[in-house]
Amino acid sequence: MDKETAKKLTSPCGLPCFHCPGYLATTNSEIRERVSETLNVPEEKAACEGCRPQQGRIKLLKPNEQCKIFKCVTEKKIDFCNECDNFPCERFQPYADQSHYPHNTKMYQLCMMKKHGFEKWAEEEARKIWDTYRTKPFDFDNILY
Repeated sequence: MDKETAKKLTSPCGLPCFHCPGYLATTNSEIRERVSETLNVPEEKAACEGCRPQQGRIKLLKPNEQCKIFKCVTEKKIDFCNECDNFPCERFQPYADQSHYPHNTKMYQLCMMKKHGFEKWAEEEARKIWDTYRTKPFDFDNILY
């Protein structure tokens, strides 16, 4: 995947949309069916084009409400939260302490993006992080250090 496509399919808060079942459901009917069942939504609504293409309005969650993080990044004319002088900010606090996967990985994704650079993160780190936290239950043996 080229850099521009990867950037288009990465949310400002650090989620790699290109690995998300909601995004994968746009081209895979089996995944779309599973997303539909899991979220209890009609199959025709069980797909997501990604945060940026939908201007921060995620059809699967709140289609009529723009994400506050998306709006903030757009107003500041930056691509990702980790580029902000105020990073990390209070907008992440609910995600850091109580959220469920994949939202609980946002801060980590952004930090790794900043550490490795966007391209290397998109090519190598995003999938490793996604797969580790999606497929393994939490256990101190599963931590990546």
